[in-house]
Amino acid sequence: MISCNNVFFEYEVDNPILKNVNLSLSSGKVGVLLGLKGCGKTTFLECIGKNNNTYKGLISTEDNCRFIKELPEFCNDLTGLEYVDMLLSIGGNKTTGIVYELINSIGIKRNLEKLIKDSSLYTKNILILLSSICLDSDTILLDDPFYGLDRKSQLVLIKLIKMLKEQSKTILISTNLIHFGFDIADELFILHRGKIKQLKNVFKNSTQYDRKIMPLLF
Repeated sequence: MISCNNVFFEYEVDNPILKNVNLSLSSGKVGVLLGLKGCGKTTFLECIGKNNNTYKGLISTEDNCRFIKELPEFCNDLTGLEYVDMLLSIGGNKTTGIVYELINSIGIKRNLEKLIKDSSLYTKNILILLSSICLDSDTILLDDPFYGLDRKSQLVLIKLIKMLKEQSKTILISTNLIHFGFDIADELFILHRGKIKQLKNVFKNSTQYDRKIMPLLF
């Protein structure tokens, strides 16, 4: 569950990034935060994930909501599997079963046998997502996970997100790749000029989706 009420944030006085925005995402749902590059999506996720506590307003999530934006540098000389096992140990090995089920289901085990410093962007994005599961997070925040990936890798990532939804995880994803909202979202959040418009993803096809969403972004 994620609930945001009248969230206000500014880096500079009289230049707000978030202007008293509201957002509501129920437990076990996938939300997609859409917006043009530089509109404040990452900042908003940092506020929700408590990486940034200088906002005004009220944000409520499960206690174990985490925003993991990138892998820590110290893990570069570990393999992906070593990193996963380290996080599982930190998390008390509560989610070992589901983590390895996910790894095997999407066929990424061979990728994770490589050192992280030698891994592809795709593998690193999968590891960022798995990090939250290893630490037993019920709410997962993802910042632009599809950027820079080829279509095959994007589809595998979508499969993983849908599998996590089946495990009743709450997932909020930010992206400026607009079509992913239609592919995976239950709820759509359009961030434009510091304000958010929330829509249910009930569109019958991508054409109807584009006609509604595109004007809200510009």
